[in-house]
Amino acid sequence: MPYKGIIMATLISPMIVPLIISGVAIFFFMAKAGLAATHTGIVLAHIILGTPFVVITVTATLTGFDHSVTRAASSLGSNPVNTFMKITLPLILPGVISGGLFAFVTSFDEVVVVLFLAGLENTTIPIQMWTGLREQLSPTILAVATCLIILSTLILVSAELLRRRSERLRGINR
Repeated sequence: MPYKGIIMATLISPMIVPLIISGVAIFFFMAKAGLAATHTGIVLAHIILGTPFVVITVTATLTGFDHSVTRAASSLGSNPVNTFMKITLPLILPGVISGGLFAFVTSFDEVVVVLFLAGLENTTIPIQMWTGLREQLSPTILAVATCLIILSTLILVSAELLRRRSERLRGINR
């Protein structure tokens, strides 16, 4: 693929750049586009910040992908869409789901960028928790924090189970 290094560096850069710099840059971009203090702007910011996690996990999954199965399906008369849906997607699905889970957790934990972009009517759970911690420590915030810890544990366990399933499907033994 031409310019693969530049494309990968661009896709992974939100993970490397400090969040305060990313927040300011995203804010200025969204303000020029007229998307600051809108739900669309916040969603786009979360997509920008979550993309590196999806790219890394899916790329890692595709690195170990055996292309002989797609060639076999092609030689047996399967069209490219059917090959993708029946063979490729089930084999890379654990990587896609893991990337999605990492992106979700990153997005769910994001306070800095949303502080720049959110208006008065746009409140996310992390912003509400941040505000609650600054004003007073309420039992509601502690309950939500406990739920988040349980959710994070479930996501990590799911990611590990998906990784093991992927290894089993690809025939990797330890």
